[in-house]
Amino acid sequence: MNIINYFCEQPELSEIPDQCRNPFDNDPHPLAIKASLDLQQRLNNSTEFPANLFEKENGKMFGVLVVAGSDHKIGYLSGFSGMLNKQWVVHGFVPPVFDIEKQQSFLNAGAAQLEKLTGQIDAKINSADRLQVLAQITELEKRQEIEINTLQKQHKNNKELRRKERSEINNNQQQVEILQRLSFLSQQDKRELKKAKSDWDKELSSVRLQFSGRFDNEINLLKIKRKKLSQKLHKKVFENYQLINQSGDIKALTHFFDGNMPAGGAGDCAAPKLIQYAHNNKLKILALAEFWWGASPAQGVRHHGSFYPPCRGKCHPVLPFMLQGLMKADDSFLEIAYKKLVPEIIYEDDSLLVLDKPAGLLSIPGKQQQYSVLSWLKERYPQATGALLVHRLDMATSGLLLAAKHAEVYKDLQQQFISRSIKKRYVAILSKAISEPQMTVDMPLRVDLDDRPRQVVCYEHGKSAVTKVKVISSTVNSSRVYFYPLTGRTHQLRVHAAHSKGLNAPIMGDELYGSRSERLFLHAEKLTFKHPLSGELIDVKSKVPF
Repeated sequence: MNIINYFCEQPELSEIPDQCRNPFDNDPHPLAIKASLDLQQRLNNSTEFPANLFEKENGKMFGVLVVAGSDHKIGYLSGFSGMLNKQWVVHGFVPPVFDIEKQQSFLNAGAAQLEKLTGQIDAKINSADRLQVLAQITELEKRQEIEINTLQKQHKNNKELRRKERSEINNNQQQVEILQRLSFLSQQDKRELKKAKSDWDKELSSVRLQFSGRFDNEINLLKIKRKKLSQKLHKKVFENYQLINQSGDIKALTHFFDGNMPAGGAGDCAAPKLIQYAHNNKLKILALAEFWWGASPAQGVRHHGSFYPPCRGKCHPVLPFMLQGLMKADDSFLEIAYKKLVPEIIYEDDSLLVLDKPAGLLSIPGKQQQYSVLSWLKERYPQATGALLVHRLDMATSGLLLAAKHAEVYKDLQQQFISRSIKKRYVAILSKAISEPQMTVDMPLRVDLDDRPRQVVCYEHGKSAVTKVKVISSTVNSSRVYFYPLTGRTHQLRVHAAHSKGLNAPIMGDELYGSRSERLFLHAEKLTFKHPLSGELIDVKSKVPF
């Protein structure tokens, strides 16, 4: 099946890339952008799908892979993540990585076994004998509650009578005898309650133990058997994903996840599907791009028609193998480039300093890049104690950072951050006009487990994140705003700006949540804090570089 869409006007030799760009940089080659726009036009005009397929949070990630065939003609392949309209195979798009017939055969057999075990579990859970014993346990628990409550009320009345009797004592000899007797009665009540609770606990424990041995142990064994079968099926599913690279090397998907089970949906994203098809059909890979089409998801940030890099949780482990020999591998020049970025000291005394971090410089060392604000600080202040850097900024964000020279000062400043007494103001340029002059965005955030370091909105497991926004000025297509973060969550301002339920206006240059540009237009402009030693209120500002 030939599914290459050839460009009507073949590109000039100078327009064809020598190597594939790193897809995680989210910097698509112009040919990949051209192919994406062509696919988007096809999606707009398609009559194959329901009109509302991509609405109501049913948006989809699509991808294009620019390739050259054996005849050297240039075209592109189209792909989508997961299933499209509940189908794995859709006309005009590359097929999935796995062998559908092979997978369906063992999945059908496995599903039948799982269904049988589930039926056995349900039958034992709902058996008449088990439900009868459960009813007996419930009845015992009610009797326990009634008896203990009755006893406690009686003891409360006894206590009130003893209190009244103590208040009526009128001579010393009588006082000693009465107090001794009342004390004995008080202890007797306590012993009675303790014994009643103990007796009930023993009786209920005995019945529950018999219940567990008679019913739950067998049910748990069936559940364990079902879980092992499910894990075995999952492993078999992922082993059916046989990934290939340009050299013809083949490795199962399970190879790339350090012995752990791959994340659900791994191998089903657009990029691995496209690359797999190209390798299997001896096509030369030139450029890759992925874009979101349709409604934004409820949790994450995805904008219709915007380009995004492949996800890090599912694709980052496998794409380097699949693109082996096709991308520029030597990134050592980056270390030299990063070291040209130096923070500027805005304020300094014997105990602390405020730095102005340039965009593109890490706050702390990363996995692949050691040079950072923190490493620069350690080199400049070798005698400093404590953790030095009190807070962080994203690598792409410029602006003010607070650092401490002594451990005691660090602890004090950190406590000011925790208590939210430190005031921060950011300046940003948004990619859309904002009509409301002032607003507050309150959306809890957590990390996207499949695509770190991206964050998603999650009201169930997310941490509180609140941002106040004030519009400084607006044009037809943009707004300059102040951000006042009341909390300090990772990517808080970026997600609150970009999310459809937030401002729905990504910060310009935000390649994670919006569109790539020469820089992220976000700057930590103002910082106000109390000096840990003098108590003086320090107010520092940085010139906005855009």
